[in-house]
Amino acid sequence: MRKLTAARLLTAAALAVGGFAAAAPAQAAPAQAAPAHVQPADSQTVSAYVTSYGYNDDGNGHYGTAQIAYPQIHQQATEGSGAYNDPSTFATDQNEFAPGTIIYVPHLQKYFIMEDGCTECSQDWQNGKYHVDLWMGPASSQPEPALDDCEASITRDSAEIIANPDSGLPVDTTPMFSNGQCTAVTH
Repeated sequence: MRKLTAARLLTAAALAVGGFAAAAPAQAAPAQAAPAHVQPADSQTVSAYVTSYGYNDDGNGHYGTAQIAYPQIHQQATEGSGAYNDPSTFATDQNEFAPGTIIYVPHLQKYFIMEDGCTECSQDWQNGKYHVDLWMGPASSQPEPALDDCEASITRDSAEIIANPDSGLPVDTTPMFSNGQCTAVTH
């Protein structure tokens, strides 16, 4: 199912990416081992509707663009490696997650950064439902129905996501859509 993003309003100056420092590890009880990772104090795990969009569906009814509303570290929507220091673009309502917010999507084992708006996400947020739309594929026209089918394959009605996550979570650097084919791996 295609997700249309909100009208693209490029900001005059890119907002600085907020710092997300990891909290100090918790002290382990004498009889217990320390946890494998500790989420930062401002980390938040929520259940969200997770969808995706790509070049073919982006652009306020004008398909074929990778333009983003809130450039942070990218100048256009980008499917990075998914690592904390190379996150992919995601879209949502700016009141749900502020531009520059990093999220981690466990079923994809990837990090994303909020850099774009999403009309359907805003409607869901106004109704009290978290909704994030993840960028998929390169910033050029992709074959259909391959892109649409791949987008559907990672959609989850209710998936756990982590906002302001620890930087040390497992990462799968496999692209989600590459060379005209779905390469998304779900965990």
